[in-house]
Amino acid sequence: MILVEGLHHISLGSSDLKRSVEFYTEVLDFELLEESDNHALVRLDPVAIRFNLIPDFSSRIENPGEFSLSFILDVDDFTEAIQELEQRNIQIIKGPLLIEGGESLLVSDPDGNLLELFYRE
Repeated sequence: MILVEGLHHISLGSSDLKRSVEFYTEVLDFELLEESDNHALVRLDPVAIRFNLIPDFSSRIENPGEFSLSFILDVDDFTEAIQELEQRNIQIIKGPLLIEGGESLLVSDPDGNLLELFYRE
């Protein structure tokens, strides 16, 4: 058995590293930890989830709605999140939906990686 002690980071492909860094830091309030020509490491505090954004690597889902992996992020204010997405012209792929325990919507980052924004009532 392999004893896993934690999750170090999740790697996501990026066709435009600068644009991806701006999306995660300015739209979703991730902290930029490292940046070079080969990658950018961003972190979401206080949960310490780190995404390693890698240029010229595709993990994009070709058929929205069919996916094997998405990231579910709890948001503090669902209405404010929707307003922010609209102001930045970020398309909501699905939702908002009333689901058991709260509300949810699905968006994608600039490279098509799916993100679910979830508000727990």
